[in-house]
Amino acid sequence: MRIILVSLAFNLYWFAAVVGQNSFLPLLVLVLIASMFMDRGVIIAIPLFALIGIAGDSVLMSSQFLVFDTPFLPLWLCLLWAGFGAYLWLIKDWILDKNIGVLIGAGSIGGAVSYLGGERLGAVSFGQPYWTTVAVLAIGWAVYSVLFLLLLKYFQSKGGVWFLSRSVPVKK
Repeated sequence: MRIILVSLAFNLYWFAAVVGQNSFLPLLVLVLIASMFMDRGVIIAIPLFALIGIAGDSVLMSSQFLVFDTPFLPLWLCLLWAGFGAYLWLIKDWILDKNIGVLIGAGSIGGAVSYLGGERLGAVSFGQPYWTTVAVLAIGWAVYSVLFLLLLKYFQSKGGVWFLSRSVPVKK
């Protein structure tokens, strides 16, 4: 049930970011803060996964695959990446229980489709031929998927985010 609720919440978050863009920035920030109360590990996941996604989208923007009406990545997109990082962290146990090939395939297709949806909703334009952009997005999301899975597996092998769960002895 948790996976369904968290996935539904993320899809609403995505829609608010893509359709609402700058008008929903306060709501997006509040949702990120709320996610930190669900699992403290989100505090690490948000900047880590967001920086990876923002770096990748910056490369796509500078290569004219993604075109926005701003000279830099829009803030709503950066918050969308932060929300995606929180989402991944909150469903990590479910994700890591699945076949890695299926996850990479689903991530590749799902990630590319999310940009196609954003393009249809007018949040982004494609500066390169449509099918070339789709292929680049799918390949990029395959790379993201591998990288994100490796990071999630790393944290799982360490028993979570060690410095957030470590107990500190109390002096008497």
